[in-house]
Amino acid sequence: MSMTMGYGQLSRDPVASATDTSTILPEDVSEGAWGDDGAAVVQEYVFKKASYSRFIPPYDSMREIIFYENIIEDEACENCGADSLYWRAKKYLTGRFGKEAFKKMIVEDKVADRLTLLVSKPMLCSYGKFNKRQEGTMEYRLILRFKDARYKYQFGNFVHIEVEDGMGARVARIYHEYYMRLKKGFEQTDKFLLAADTETKELVAGLKKTLREPYLPDEDDW
Repeated sequence: MSMTMGYGQLSRDPVASATDTSTILPEDVSEGAWGDDGAAVVQEYVFKKASYSRFIPPYDSMREIIFYENIIEDEACENCGADSLYWRAKKYLTGRFGKEAFKKMIVEDKVADRLTLLVSKPMLCSYGKFNKRQEGTMEYRLILRFKDARYKYQFGNFVHIEVEDGMGARVARIYHEYYMRLKKGFEQTDKFLLAADTETKELVAGLKKTLREPYLPDEDDW
């Protein structure tokens, strides 16, 4: 598929739960409080709703899509020709997604020039610091372009895929731009935007690390 078919027109840190509450206790609650006439004064607990900071992903207003893009450049890097960067990136992605799954994701593959993937993987949403749960499938398009001592990455077309009836007969495809534009209920849908943000940052961090290291070809690369 040509790069001209790249991204269509639509077709950060964990946030506090909007349901969390903090409790303000009355003073002297252990001793009780008494009025002038000696009668007990009942003081009620006051519950204060925690503030919520909405997550806003990077957005390309011209194309009206959520879009992650950057150029990584290192002129001091040795053995960082376009071909070496290409093979190192391909090796990293194969290890991340699995050999067979990676092959199915490839949309365009030009040696030492570019890689275009249509990534499909479980949507893992965070519920607290140590708890994650799958919520359907995440799909996005990744483009990598390579030149000597630099490369460019682009992530876009994020889609949340859900099976609505449990039998696979009805499947909902929800573009992440819809979640971003919600005026109400976004406390329940920001987790999908955050899952995509986490996926993007982890993959970019892996690429940066891999593309700084010397390339050691596998037997399959010959």
